[in-house]
Amino acid sequence: MEKGNYFEEDERKPSTKLTPEKVVSLLGRHGTKVSTQEAEIILQFMRKVADVAVNQYLSVKKD
Repeated sequence: MEKGNYFEEDERKPSTKLTPEKVVSLLGRHGTKVSTQEAEIILQFMRKVADVAVNQYLSVKKD
């Protein structure tokens, strides 16, 4: 990992789908242990937040 760069190279690939198993692996590499079920909940929350953020951005752009 480069100094000052939080993301590792394989974490930036936009073409790969983020699965619960990948979340478990990713968080594990950074010292956080979660189960596959917890990772699924995290992903659901992240998707909701992303949806709200995109909708908010698009509604501001219309005005």
